[in-house]
Amino acid sequence: MMENFLIEPLKGYGEFQFGMSIDEVVESLGQPSNQEEIESAYDDGNHIIVLDYEDFDLSMYFEGDTVQRLANFYTYNENSVLFGAKIFDLNKDQLIELMKENGYEDYIEDNEDGECLTYDELNLDFYFDGNQLVEVFWECQRG
Repeated sequence: MMENFLIEPLKGYGEFQFGMSIDEVVESLGQPSNQEEIESAYDDGNHIIVLDYEDFDLSMYFEGDTVQRLANFYTYNENSVLFGAKIFDLNKDQLIELMKENGYEDYIEDNEDGECLTYDELNLDFYFDGNQLVEVFWECQRG
C-alpha cells in the first residue's frame, strides 16, 4: 500500500527510489494494473518496462539492457507533494513560485504538445491543461 506521495527529484517518489528492481516494487505494491514493454527511442539495446498502478494514479518506468531498474515516474495523483506543497492544488504561477522559492528559477516552457514546464536541472516536467496541473514526470540522473 502506498501512503507516501513525496516527490524527490533525482531520487524517487515516497518509499520508491530510482534504481529499485521490478521485484522490489511489486513486493511492496502488488501486481500492477497494467504492464507493458516498450521500444527504446534509441537503438541502444535498452529495454523499457512500464508498470501502471491505477489505484495510485502512477506509472513507473524501468530501463536497462539485461536488468531493468526504476528510472522514471509519471503521476497525476492529487496527493503528490513537492517541497511541502500539494502541487495539484497549485496553479501554474504558484508552481513556478514554489520552484523559485526552493532555488529553481530556470525552466523551459513548451507549448507545442500542450503546456509543459521543464526543469532540466531536476529532470522534472510539469504538464498543464490551461492553468491546471494535470501530470508530473521525473527521472533519475542520467550519465
